[in-house]
Amino acid sequence: MKNGTYVRKSDQKSLLRYKCPACKVTLSETFFSIDYRFRKRSINQTTFKTLCSGVSQRRCAFLVDIKPIGIARRVVRFGNCAAFNLEAYRNSRPKATIVQIDEMESFEHTKCKPLTMPIAVEQGTRKILSLRVGSIAAKGKLAAISRAKYGKRNCQRKACLEAVLKDLSSCFLANGIIKSDESNHYPKPVAEAFPEAKHLRYKGQRACISGQGELKKGGFDPIFTLNHSYAMFRDNIKTLSRRTWCTCKRPDRLQALMFLYAWFHNLWLERKNRPVHLDWAIITN
Repeated sequence: MKNGTYVRKSDQKSLLRYKCPACKVTLSETFFSIDYRFRKRSINQTTFKTLCSGVSQRRCAFLVDIKPIGIARRVVRFGNCAAFNLEAYRNSRPKATIVQIDEMESFEHTKCKPLTMPIAVEQGTRKILSLRVGSIAAKGKLAAISRAKYGKRNCQRKACLEAVLKDLSSCFLANGIIKSDESNHYPKPVAEAFPEAKHLRYKGQRACISGQGELKKGGFDPIFTLNHSYAMFRDNIKTLSRRTWCTCKRPDRLQALMFLYAWFHNLWLERKNRPVHLDWAIITN
C-alpha cells in the first residue's frame, strides 16, 4: 500500500513510497528499476553503449566523469539485467531450427589460467541465445607452469556447455539442426540434451588476420554466423580483444560483460523495431 512520498536528493524528483502490510517493510517505486540507488542516472544508457563498443571500464569512467568503482557496480547490475532479458527473450520467441555452438577462449589475468566461453547463436538471424564463462586447465607448454604456480584448475567446460544446452531447450526445436566444429567435447552433451536433433560437425579452418583471428581464411565457412559473432565479441568487449592489457581479473565480471554485449547485440539487430536501450521493462513491451 502507498506510504507517502519523498524527494530524491540526486535529481529532486518526487517519488512514491510503499509499505508491505504483512512485514511492515517500506520501499520506493524505484526499488525494481535498473538505476536503484545510483546517483548519476543520466549516464546509465551511455555507459551501457560505451561498454559494448570496445571501451575499457576505466576509460568509460573517464568519459562519463565518475570513479571506476561506479562503472564496476553498473557492470554487475547491468549484466544481471541483460541475463534476465536474454532468458525472457528465449522463453517468448519462436523456436529456432538451426543453431550454431562453439567455444571461444580467453584467460583470467594470465594465459596460465584460461577460460572457456561456449556461445549459442541462431543461424540466419545472428541472435545470441545463450552463453557461459568457466575455467579450464592450461594446455601445451603452459600446462606444467600453470600447475606449478596456481595448482590444479577446476575444469568447468562440461558444466558450461550443459548450461548453454539447457537454455536452448526453451527456444530450439527438439528435432532441429545443431552445427559445431569437430571437437570431441560436443557429441555426448548434445546427444543427451537433444536426442532427436541432427548434429552436424565441420572441420575447423585456419584463422585469418582480420576479425580478431575468429574469421576463417578462404573458402566457405559453414559456421560463419558463429565465427562472425565471436569476432564482434572480441572487437566490442575490450577485455576480449587480442593483444590488450585490459585483461580479465574476475570470470564472473567477464560473464556479466558478455551478457551485456549479447543483449546489446540482439537489440542492435532489431534497432528499427526496438531502441538500443537497457532496462528491466524492455522485455515486457
